[in-house]
Amino acid sequence: MKRGVWLGLLLLMSAALYIRLHYVLEAKYPPLEWDQLEYTKTAIQLLEKGIFAYRDTVPNSLVTPGFPLLLAAVFSLTGYEQLEPALMVVRILNCFVSLGAILFLFLIGKRLFNPITGLIASAFAAVYPSYVWSTSLILTEVPFLTVFTALLYMQVRIIQDNKWRDHLWMGALLGLCVLIRPNVLPLAVIPYMFLWVRTKKIDAAYGLLAAASFACTMMPWWIRNWMTFHSFIFIANGEAGNPFLGGTDPYFRGTIDWDHIDSQHQFAEGLRRIKTGLAQEPLLWMKWMTIGKLLVFFKTMWVGPYPFSVPAWYANALTQLHTFLIAAGSLTMIIFSFRKPSIQYLTVAFLIFLGVHMVFIPVDRYVYGMLPFLMLGSAYLITQVITLLHSAWTTSLLQRRGI
Repeated sequence: MKRGVWLGLLLLMSAALYIRLHYVLEAKYPPLEWDQLEYTKTAIQLLEKGIFAYRDTVPNSLVTPGFPLLLAAVFSLTGYEQLEPALMVVRILNCFVSLGAILFLFLIGKRLFNPITGLIASAFAAVYPSYVWSTSLILTEVPFLTVFTALLYMQVRIIQDNKWRDHLWMGALLGLCVLIRPNVLPLAVIPYMFLWVRTKKIDAAYGLLAAASFACTMMPWWIRNWMTFHSFIFIANGEAGNPFLGGTDPYFRGTIDWDHIDSQHQFAEGLRRIKTGLAQEPLLWMKWMTIGKLLVFFKTMWVGPYPFSVPAWYANALTQLHTFLIAAGSLTMIIFSFRKPSIQYLTVAFLIFLGVHMVFIPVDRYVYGMLPFLMLGSAYLITQVITLLHSAWTTSLLQRRGI
């Protein structure tokens, strides 16, 4: 059984790699724009001038440096005089890096539930269209997802085993996640919440070990910011204001006059709009900040042109898969959270991660990091249904035989 499970995982990851490479190598790529262009410009400027600046030519800390540094490392090896071949190397690298998320999803499912649940969750990740399409993009999603699922795996190990090395690894992985996409930071408290509930105490030494590991990972970024700006910048400074302000336009009615917004005070303007909106139209704003944003998040998939590259029946099946994952994953959390600690972990982590994103503009791209929880929940529900049906069939068979 054990050998068969690992063989199944190997075949699954091989199929996932084929799907990704096939799409990346066959796709047509328009000129870079928006974030893809800005990350690329940041990496090239860093190599040529030694200046880390996003959307500017003077040093700033608008974004954390994880992904631009990765791009710069690739460009330093491949060269970038002819940019497209270098970008293709990044895309191919993404195909291999993305396999890490599939592996860690399996390991999480195996630890929380059983190997079959882990395999099913990995199968979802292998074919889910956002996870395939994202490998063709020069964006943070692919490296983030692999490091993020590794972080979740270490949190599960802490909750179950509570060994010092797992705390050490969690701190380092948390630092790497933050250096790629900072929105993961609030999840750091989750394993300690569960340890406290279970034992009514937390080993301070282990917590400090995780914090020290996190600090060591972040230290080069902190030192750079201190030497450049003469102030302590914990994560980044400025870029989050735009999506936060964008989230204060209920149902995208176009009520924000972007031409007259001070780019240095977007966060403050967003707070002002929320306060004014709740005072003047409380029902509209409360609905938007809760169920309204929630429906926008999960209504569509972040897939770009990927569905047009596959047969219509397959594209339709992927759409049905998305609907199933949202429904089954949510249902599992609702039904089993009250009596199964493994589901409680998924639910708490999912709700915290969702809560962070509910503050910002709701776009389907942000669901990318929430899907592992829904995939694991859906996989568990499938295994429970299969177990229930098998038990019913066995009982019926025994009754017919008069046993």
